[in-house]
Amino acid sequence: MLTRYRQALQLLLLGMIATLVLFGLYLVFLRTAPGQSFDDIAFEGRKATRLAARRPATFLVHVLTIPSVLLGCAWIAVDTVRRGWWRTGVVALSSVALTMVFARLLKGALIRPELVDLAYASSRNTLPSGHAAAIMAVLLAAVSACQATTRAFVASAAALLAAVYMTALIGSGWHRPSDVVAGMALAVAVASIATAARLALFEDSANPVGNAGWLYQNLALPVRVGLLRPVRVVGVVSLGAVILLVLLQNPTSNQSHSLLSYILVVLASCLFGMGSVFVFAQILGCPRLPSEPETETEIPSREAR
Repeated sequence: MLTRYRQALQLLLLGMIATLVLFGLYLVFLRTAPGQSFDDIAFEGRKATRLAARRPATFLVHVLTIPSVLLGCAWIAVDTVRRGWWRTGVVALSSVALTMVFARLLKGALIRPELVDLAYASSRNTLPSGHAAAIMAVLLAAVSACQATTRAFVASAAALLAAVYMTALIGSGWHRPSDVVAGMALAVAVASIATAARLALFEDSANPVGNAGWLYQNLALPVRVGLLRPVRVVGVVSLGAVILLVLLQNPTSNQSHSLLSYILVVLASCLFGMGSVFVFAQILGCPRLPSEPETETEIPSREAR
């Protein structure tokens, strides 16, 4: 059985891995010429898709980002206060605020030198993406603050939303691919470390699971299968993304606009975003269905939410 201290250690490890990913992206895609070159080619590759396909992405990023973050934070605050889990809510919302602060600080410190002829040479301080960091932070906060009996549903929805938003963020041309993945990595690092601290320090922040409601009893099986088999889910979504992007190919685009590079970075972003949410949720734990075999990794602590 996973105790909250073991969960805290696993979350700390996840946070360390995400931090290494963040600075690895900086070293490869900002400090080397080949990295900058590929990042720029993939960034321009969005133009290989039809303009009609990029317009919804632009609308999603420009119009819905701030309302989505505010509504997500409001939902977390109301839900945790209603259940009396004020410490859980404070830690979850604090992780969102810290992620946005760190994104701003790192953006000013991690400068992109001109090692190659960049498409937008003036965009030197864009890593990590504040948009990607904010959305990912809210999604992870929702996963950490929700009831254990609904975590399978919340995590699955969060993984899907992360994939959709990060694809839109790259497709709109608002950020380079490395910026987007770095923003997600920053959010994962902060959320993991903050949640680990909550589990280690606050004994009353982890309440008993309680009885599963009608939604979990009747609809959990397909969602649980997806959550326990994230590779299958990510594989299906990735295949769908490739097919969609190929169908949306713009036949009049310039040869320098590499659709293949664009597909690769979109897939990488989706895989990282969805995988991070799944791992984060699995560490916190989801209740076992009565028909599922008992294994150590699938039984959450009664203290874990």
